[in-house]
Amino acid sequence: MITITVQGYLTFKDLVGKHQVSLPEGSSLRDALAFLRKDLGRLFGEQAYNDAGELREHIIVLLNGVHCRHLPDELSTILKDGDQVAIFPPLAGG
Repeated sequence: MITITVQGYLTFKDLVGKHQVSLPEGSSLRDALAFLRKDLGRLFGEQAYNDAGELREHIIVLLNGVHCRHLPDELSTILKDGDQVAIFPPLAGG
């Protein structure tokens, strides 16, 4: 088993908070998000996933401070013990 820290920001702060998650060795970032979806329930699922069950395009997921789109394997990146995952809702501004 590995243990990672997951933290939600902005509108995900109350929903996700900050907590330790234990996952089997070889789990990916996608697996961690699927665990959160199951663990946190419908509200997280509705905010983070589209009707096709895919992570919404504008959700920002960082692994150890690096946006998942900049990781070589993106959401398929295998997690290591002690990794930190941050989740942000879509950001907008002017």
